Amino acid sequence: MSNNEGINECDQQHPIDYYKESIRLYYYNIVLHQHVEQVTQERNEIKQKLLKFQALEDQESELSMEDKRKRNRRSAIEIPRSHVCQIKNCNKSYGSEGSLMQHMKIKHGITQHLDKIGQISDQFKSNE
Repeated sequence: MSNNEGINECDQQHPIDYYKESIRLYYYNIVLHQHVEQVTQERNEIKQKLLKFQALEDQESELSMEDKRKRNRRSAIEIPRSHVCQIKNCNKSYGSEGSLMQHMKIKHGITQHLDKIGQISDQFKSNE
């Protein structure tokens, strides 16, 4: 018995009903098509969520960039210079006490930390 004879005997015992087979394949194709549409719809929803997420990330990064931008500082002309150096022949004035103290430390060699500028001027007046 050859292979062809075995197939023929099997076909004769269970003959293929081509109409039923075509109907079965047709329904299988419909189910498969519905599944493909469902997967495609899920994929599109995921894409939309991803785009929304990326847009939110972009907005957050823009906000953080605004926070990191260089802060606006006043120009030297805009700063009121109410703290004047009391040292003789020094005409410097500063907008803050800390700036004046730094000037006195660097330019005049005063290394003591004093709370009030008036005490420093008193110290220099007594030295003169």
